[in-house]
Amino acid sequence: MSMLVGRPDQPATGGSPSSRRPLRWALLAAAGLALGLMLWGALREATPVGSFVTVTAVGCSGRAHASGFAVADDLVVTAAHPVAGRRRVAVTDTAGRSRNGFVVALDPALDVAAVRVPGLGADPVSLAAGDDAALAPAGGRGVVAAMSDAGVLTRKPVEVIRRVRTNIEDVYRTARVSRRGLELSFDGGYGDSGAAVLNGDGTVVGMVFATSRFREEVGYAVRAVEVRGLLSQVAELPRRTACP
Repeated sequence: MSMLVGRPDQPATGGSPSSRRPLRWALLAAAGLALGLMLWGALREATPVGSFVTVTAVGCSGRAHASGFAVADDLVVTAAHPVAGRRRVAVTDTAGRSRNGFVVALDPALDVAAVRVPGLGADPVSLAAGDDAALAPAGGRGVVAAMSDAGVLTRKPVEVIRRVRTNIEDVYRTARVSRRGLELSFDGGYGDSGAAVLNGDGTVVGMVFATSRFREEVGYAVRAVEVRGLLSQVAELPRRTACP
């Protein structure tokens, strides 16, 4: 264990160092909050509304609702567990237009799926091209673009806690798998699975797949590099999948 040695505090007028610390901390906290609000506001303006959708699936054990985002004008990425084995998938954009979609790729280990939606006409997001840690560093801020069941887009402020490898069951609960992920601090809820995680530049760096059962306002996202790997497997015809 090493110790860092620095210069002692220099004497100054206007009070002792200990008396000035609360004010210093308050100013730092206020500056951090202001910066976060400015970033959130900028991302609200920069994030294209036409890139995000609600995914509603019927079948298996009932009706499921998830968020999704467009990677092409007729191709949407969402979480796998809401759409696996479903007979019907409906995709609704932020204008309230609903179209039928069909699953063309699904990875049960990553919990990521791709849905083809003919005629969607969406604005594709900017998806991170690699696994560069600088795109989503610990402490990095951005937004989670989540869609409600009614098709309303909510941009939730998010902060990256750390980059992780999550050991978890696959979608079908038949095997333990490892995912390259992001541990996030945000106010997650039902329907956020499949939501895009955007960094401060508006680049999608991950996709939400779960929230923590044990820690409030903590969630997990698969990294964009994993999503790109799935997109290389997209088929032209619908893919048959089993119920989770």
